[in-house]
Amino acid sequence: MNAPLNPPARRPLILHVEDREGPRYVKSRILHRADFTVLEASTGQAALSLVRQHSPELVLLGTRLPDIDGLEVCRLIKADPQTARTLVLLTSPGMTDSHRRAQALNGGADSFLVEPVEPEELVSSIHALLRMRGAEDAYSRTSQALHENEDLFRQLAEALADVVWVFDPAARRFLFVSPSFEALWGRPATAVLKEPKRWVDWVVPEERDRMSTEWDTMLRDGRLDTEFQLERPTGEIREVHMRAFPVRGADGRCLRVAGICQDVTRHNRAERALHNEERRKDEFLAMLAHELRNPLAPMRSAVDLLQRGAPSREDMFRARDIIGRQLRHLTRLVDDLLDVSRFNQGKITLRRDLVELRSALNTAVETVRPLLDMRRHTLRLSLPEQPLPVCGDMVRLTQIFANLLHNAAKYTPEGGTLSVTATVASSATGDKVAVRVADNGAGLSAMLQRQLFDPLAPAVHDVASAESQDGHDAPSHAEHDDQLAPDALSDDDGHPDNLAAREGPGIGLTLVQKLVVLHGGRVSAESPGRGQGSTFIVELPVEPWQNWQPSASKPRMQAGTAHTIMLVDDNVDALEAMTMTLQTLGHTVVTASDGQTAVDQAASVRPDVVLLDLGMPAMDGFETARRLREIPELRHARLVALTGFGQPDDRRRTRAAGFDLHLVKPADLDAITRLLDELDA
Repeated sequence: MNAPLNPPARRPLILHVEDREGPRYVKSRILHRADFTVLEASTGQAALSLVRQHSPELVLLGTRLPDIDGLEVCRLIKADPQTARTLVLLTSPGMTDSHRRAQALNGGADSFLVEPVEPEELVSSIHALLRMRGAEDAYSRTSQALHENEDLFRQLAEALADVVWVFDPAARRFLFVSPSFEALWGRPATAVLKEPKRWVDWVVPEERDRMSTEWDTMLRDGRLDTEFQLERPTGEIREVHMRAFPVRGADGRCLRVAGICQDVTRHNRAERALHNEERRKDEFLAMLAHELRNPLAPMRSAVDLLQRGAPSREDMFRARDIIGRQLRHLTRLVDDLLDVSRFNQGKITLRRDLVELRSALNTAVETVRPLLDMRRHTLRLSLPEQPLPVCGDMVRLTQIFANLLHNAAKYTPEGGTLSVTATVASSATGDKVAVRVADNGAGLSAMLQRQLFDPLAPAVHDVASAESQDGHDAPSHAEHDDQLAPDALSDDDGHPDNLAAREGPGIGLTLVQKLVVLHGGRVSAESPGRGQGSTFIVELPVEPWQNWQPSASKPRMQAGTAHTIMLVDDNVDALEAMTMTLQTLGHTVVTASDGQTAVDQAASVRPDVVLLDLGMPAMDGFETARRLREIPELRHARLVALTGFGQPDDRRRTRAAGFDLHLVKPADLDAITRLLDELDA
C-alpha cells in the first residue's frame, strides 16, 4: 500500500498537570477537541518525569499541586537544560494578586491564565505560545544558516589567493578584508580597516589620482572595474585588477559593495610577452633584410669592379680588402643573430681572455661614430692612463658599450653631448672598474628606472619610454671606403638618415644586462628626471695582469706537407672556390658534387681529409660519413663537417655520425690550416 503523498502533520503534545480530577478531565477534553495530543499528570514529580521522557511542546500547569507548588515545578523545568525550552502556561483559580503573577513570570512561566477560563481563550493562548515558539525556532534556524554561510564565505575568501573585500558605502569603511591582502600588498589588512582609503597611497605615484577618482565614483554607484600598479614596501611593482559590484536591498538601495583584487602581474606579463614576440618578429624580419643587404651591397660593388675589363692593381687590392672586411662583417652578423636565439635559451658562452677594457671602449666608440656624426653629437671620452684589464669576451664587451652608446645617441636631440668615463675603485671584494655612459637627452622617470631592464614591464606613458623599449645594438654601418656604389650607403627608401632602417636587429637592454652579469658585473641606470639626461653605469671586476694565466697553446707548425683533400658539396661555386684556395696552398684536391660520388671515389683517392657538406640531396652528409667510415682505406682519414648548421644539436649529430671536426660555413681558412698541420704532427 502506497504511503499518502502528504502525511498528516504531527499534532502538538500538551502535558496537562492538575491535581483535581474534574477540572483535569474537562480541560483535557477541550485540548483533544482542539486537535492536541494530551498527556496528564496530577503531581509535580510526575510532571517533571513526563517532561523529561516525552519533551512536550507545552505544559499546562496548575499552581496548586499536592507535593510541589506549581511555581516550583515551573522553575525546575526552566532550570534543567534538557527541558528549559519547554513552554509553560500557568493556571491558578481566582488568583488576582499582581505580586503572585510577577512571581510566576519571574519563575520562568511563558504565560499566565486565571481560572475559570473560557475554552476559546485557553486554546487561543496555547496557539499563541506555540506560534511564538515557531517564530523563535525559525529565527534561530535562519540565524544559524546565516552564521554557517558567513563561516563558509570567510573560509572561501581566506582560501583564495585573490583579495576579497566587503565595503559599507554609508559608513565609508571596510566590513571585511581577506587575509590575502597582506600577501599582495605586503602590508597588514588592519591598516585599511582603520583608514579605508589608505590603500591609494600604496599605488604607484603616476596612478594615484586616477584610482582616487575611480574609488570615489564607486562609492556612488557601487561599480568598479580597473587595473593599477601598486608598489610593495620592497619596491616590487605588482599589477592588480580590481572589480566591485553593489549588493542592494529590497528597496534597491546599495547596502554593501563587494569586491575582489586579483594579482594579474604574471598574466599581463605573459600577454605582453606574446605581443612583444609578434611585434619583434615583424621588426626582426624587416631589419634582418636591411642588415644583410648592408654588407652585400659593397661586396656586389667590389665584384662588379673586378668583373670590369681591366681593373687596375690598386682597384683589385681595394676590392679584395672590401670583400674581406664585409665578409667578416656578414659572418659576425649571422653569428650575432644566432646568439640572440641562444641567449634566450640560456646557451650563450663567452670567450675568456684578458681584455684591455680601454680597447673595447675605443672600438665601441668607433662602431657608433657614424651615428654620432650624423646627429652632430659631441662625445667626451675620459679614460684613466693605467690599464683596465678585465677577464671576458672582447667582442661582447664591445657590444655592451656600443649598444649603450647607440641608445644614448639615438635618444639625445641632435647636437647633444655624450660622455664615456671609466674609473677604478677598490673594495673588500677586489678592484672594480665603473664605466659611465651619460647623455643630456630624454631622461628617465623614476618608474622607468625601476623597470628599464625588464622587457615585460607594463607600458609607461613617459617621454623617455622609448629608451626602455629599445633593444638594438649599434647600427652596422659600412665603412666609408667600402662604398663603391651609391646604394651601398643609402637605405631602401633612398634616405640615408633613416634611423629606423639603419638599426641592427640588436640584443636589447635586458640582454646587455645578461652579458654584464656573465662577466661578473652589474649594470644600472640613473636620471634626475625627464628631459635631464640619463647615465648607464656598468661595473666590472678588474683582473690583475699577474693573475692571468692564458691556456698554453701548441706552437703552430709551418704548413709544408701537401695533402690529398676530398671536397664534397652540391654547391658548385663553393666547391670551385675552396678547390682553388686549397690548390693555391699546394694540396691535391678531389671534388664530388654528391655523397654517392664521394663514396665511389674514396677507396681509389684515399684522401687524408674529407671536407663534407651536410645538407646535400639524395644522400646527406651524415649518411655519406657513415658509409665512408666503412671503407677500410679511409680508416685514418679525417672527416670534417663543413656546413651552415652550427647549433649544439648539429654538432652532437656530427660526432655521432663519425666526424672528427665540425666547421661552420663560411669556413675559417686558419682552422682548416690548423687541421692540416695536425696531420703532420
